[in-house]
Amino acid sequence: MKAVLFCAALSVLLAVGQCDADFRQIMQQCMQDNQITEADLKDFMASGMQGTAKESLKCYTKCLMEKQGHFANGQFNAQALLDMLKNVPQVKDKMEEITSGVNACKDNKGTNDCDTAFKITMCLKEHKAMPGHH
Repeated sequence: MKAVLFCAALSVLLAVGQCDADFRQIMQQCMQDNQITEADLKDFMASGMQGTAKESLKCYTKCLMEKQGHFANGQFNAQALLDMLKNVPQVKDKMEEITSGVNACKDNKGTNDCDTAFKITMCLKEHKAMPGHH
């Protein structure tokens, strides 16, 4: 049950329309790679994704984005995200709003690649450019 909850919360956070076995596997790999625990994720989600995130959480976000093809070499691939979302039935009718949010966030930069990926993700959340934030 916990894994399903985290999967749902993170799929919303990272604009994934569904939480299938492949995404769960990506999550587990990124958790291991960045030494993130379910408790770390739970605490961050419980805070409403506010406050200061640990560097490991920022790098976890980068890992998820990279493995989904939305982030590479320090650059956010906005078009890859939009192309994926076009195929998600739950958001097809919100693509104009989502595209606007993605365009507003795509050039955000942080102090390093992990910070950049995290800032973009939080910007997308703020612009309601992710499924489940409408």
